[in-house]
Amino acid sequence: MNIQIVEPKSSEAARLREIRLQALKDAPYAFGADYQKESEKDLNYWQGYLDNTNWCIAVDQGKDIGLLAVDLADADRGSDCWMSSWWLADQYRGQGIPKLMLGWLDQLCKNKGWSKQGLGVWPENERAIAAYLKLGFIKGPAPLPSRSRPDKMYLPMYRNLPL
Repeated sequence: MNIQIVEPKSSEAARLREIRLQALKDAPYAFGADYQKESEKDLNYWQGYLDNTNWCIAVDQGKDIGLLAVDLADADRGSDCWMSSWWLADQYRGQGIPKLMLGWLDQLCKNKGWSKQGLGVWPENERAIAAYLKLGFIKGPAPLPSRSRPDKMYLPMYRNLPL
């Protein structure tokens, strides 16, 4: 296995759309977004998403197998940046690939002057929580109301950029 972590080019909105929809189809329980609604959005939406968010894609021998998005965090997030859309194809889980993606994130944070990383996870997604804990994230003090799914609460998790 020869995994590469790459940033999609500004011309790759269709690629981003395809991977994101694959993630939503593969693990709908893990995200606030809905496959059907996302699949109806045109390429201009995806181009804007690509242009305004930092993305990395995990690739194995030319096949896109993982995705991670990172933005400057809103003031109420309790962190400098906020991760979303973190996904890895099921057959690649448990092989240390998120650590490679985290390396990309750490470098991005260094370049942007961000020191505290944050993300949200559904409290019932115990597999994801365990993976984030293994990567050095800690649980926030309490679940918070979700912005994308007002009927749900999410658990914030945080990690400080290693020195």
